[in-house]
Amino acid sequence: MAKPKGKPAEAGWDALLAHLRQQKPAVIEVAARDTGIKPERFDSAFDQILDLVAKPVPTAEQIESWREQGVALAREGAASARVFDAYLSLNWATWEAVMGAEEIERPVILDFADRLLRGLDDAIAAISEGYLRVEVETAASHADRRRAVLEDVLSASRATPQDRARIRLRCERNGLAVGGTYRLVLIHLPGRSPEEVETLIDVLEKRIRVPSAHHRARPGIRLPVVLDWRGRVLVFADAQWAGEKRLHEALPAVLGDDIVAIDSGPIEGVEALVDARANAEYSAAVAEALGRRGWIGDPSDLALETTFLLDAQLVQKVVDRELGALLADGRMGEELIETLEVYFGAKQNIREAARRLHLAPRTVAYRLERIETLLGHELEGEAAVRVSAALLALRVSRQAGVIEALDASAAE
Repeated sequence: MAKPKGKPAEAGWDALLAHLRQQKPAVIEVAARDTGIKPERFDSAFDQILDLVAKPVPTAEQIESWREQGVALAREGAASARVFDAYLSLNWATWEAVMGAEEIERPVILDFADRLLRGLDDAIAAISEGYLRVEVETAASHADRRRAVLEDVLSASRATPQDRARIRLRCERNGLAVGGTYRLVLIHLPGRSPEEVETLIDVLEKRIRVPSAHHRARPGIRLPVVLDWRGRVLVFADAQWAGEKRLHEALPAVLGDDIVAIDSGPIEGVEALVDARANAEYSAAVAEALGRRGWIGDPSDLALETTFLLDAQLVQKVVDRELGALLADGRMGEELIETLEVYFGAKQNIREAARRLHLAPRTVAYRLERIETLLGHELEGEAAVRVSAALLALRVSRQAGVIEALDASAAE
């Protein structure tokens, strides 16, 4: 709306504002009747509108006051659409009162209309910012609460009936079925800083979620959830979650190839989550120690390797008993160990072992004879099984850096 030429007289503005103060009860009555809101709710809003139009441009203090009002209304639970409708009705009723003031000069009325429209835009924008501020605070609060609940569910003790009852109650209150079937995917990111992990989690969660108005309306925690779990990424989902393909596609795209991903498989009930999470963590550590990368799958895929790493001293005793005589050979110890590994890998076929070692079959046969001489038994039956197991234990332990090479004594 074009502004009139020339500045309206101050006396005209004083008269207009005095007229509106006289008309305040009538204006509020119209707005209350139009919206169904109690008249007393409009009292301070009417005064704020008059303060807003008293100057050509709203002050920073006025805008902040409207913003704080939006914050207060949002915290009261007032619907923003209803609040805006109330201000629009009040402004319209105010404008009708101005139009009824025949003694007020037209330039003053036109300037008032311009200020009222501009002021309404500024006020609604400031109220909206107040609502947004509360939404951000609420979202952060909900995120913190969600994280606290999930950390409790995934790590709290189940030692007593009281512990288990408390966890079941927390789950029920937050939309997690106590007897549901769940799934955990733990992802280890070697060498990533906490800040990097946090940023990557946000990106990953956006990639694997499918927006759904129906799900957003559901109370409680909505799965899948992506958490920063002690420097690792933890995806917590329903067992029947249909997003595995999206996760497989997102992992290299978002996190790169230098990762270890352990998939727990189906987990029956919330009480089994703690053990499943601990197993996934340990398997991730084993995979990292062995230099494994990528999607490992079920922790049981590393069960054998894990077994050899549970007690380093016991493993060292086994290796020393079954292979110590070979490792004590300072000249050919490592060659004999390598020959044994390839020989068992070739299903005890000398010719195939020779091909893999790029040696003559006669050479392999000679080494096997020497091995049997040093060990004091043939590579057959139960003895062969024990030697094969000891070889795997030695390899796994060396890869993980858990035990020293047992041939160190040979160098003494």
